[in-house]
Amino acid sequence: MKNKQLAIHQFGDTIDVATQVIESEIPKIGTDEVLVRNQYVGINALYDRELYRGNVPYINVVFPYVYGVEAVGEVIATGKNVSDLKIGDAVSTVKVGTAYQEYQSIPEKDAISIPEATPEYLTLNPTGVSAYLALKNVAELKPEDTIVVSAAAGGLGHIIVQLAKQKGCHVVGICGNEEKVALLNALNSCDRIINHREEDIDTVLSSEFNGKVNVGFDSVGRHMFDAFLKNLAPLGRLVVSGLATEINEGEFEKINAPRVYESIYWKGASVRCFMNHLYKDQHPEARNFLFDQYQKGNLQVKVDPMKFKGIEAIVDASKYLLAGRSCGKVVVAL
Repeated sequence: MKNKQLAIHQFGDTIDVATQVIESEIPKIGTDEVLVRNQYVGINALYDRELYRGNVPYINVVFPYVYGVEAVGEVIATGKNVSDLKIGDAVSTVKVGTAYQEYQSIPEKDAISIPEATPEYLTLNPTGVSAYLALKNVAELKPEDTIVVSAAAGGLGHIIVQLAKQKGCHVVGICGNEEKVALLNALNSCDRIINHREEDIDTVLSSEFNGKVNVGFDSVGRHMFDAFLKNLAPLGRLVVSGLATEINEGEFEKINAPRVYESIYWKGASVRCFMNHLYKDQHPEARNFLFDQYQKGNLQVKVDPMKFKGIEAIVDASKYLLAGRSCGKVVVAL
């Protein structure tokens, strides 16, 4: 029996050029490790693309490089020093270079016990964890804040809007089609939903929220970033959690404009960036909160309804996400 994997075999602009399906031996486990059969993997197409283009500075990519970050699965073997996990346990794993394969060996301490290996727990860890930590540490969200969220119907965005509403905030969600509007309506968390294909973002924010945006939560960039920046309230925080538009275009837009501080200095406002791995010490706190909220029915987890199956399907799932078609978290069943 072999371990089927999706690996980067050369740097390239597209997933078809840069990656290929390979097979290797099922990994041996050390005394403190467990062997996990992955059942679902999460797709992070923008991060993946920067990785197979060779643009992630803190990852040393040695070909062939198995990639992917998050998975949920079942423990099928344990090392002799493993004490808390047993064969048959469901676990969540989050580590760059581990997910896009059928089997993985991982230290017991890095395997997070979960009630069942489902796409919902895959979404909560790490996407939900990112939402929780970004709002707490970077957005410094407070009750009654007005928060505007781009890509609000995506894997991260749909958790953000719910946590913000739980906090007692006025929540504005931005999305791009009627299916995504329906998803946001089902969450019952947005006070205002903007379909950017039917309404101009800058016009809406300038007319309805001029100088009233306490938190702009942006993973899109360019026109979205500009509209959020323009309408920040005094002491407002613009949180950058992604650069989808810039990455989609292949290179950063060159602009000729006043520096950012010209827009924010007199407001005492700020532009901040979020990176999940910089808050690793707080991951257990975030997971515990999110798992508890989900189990109590206080948090909805939306998984995209499009079905993808098998290692080979990761390529199609990535293209699907990059095309902006997703509603909720995109996952692949193995």
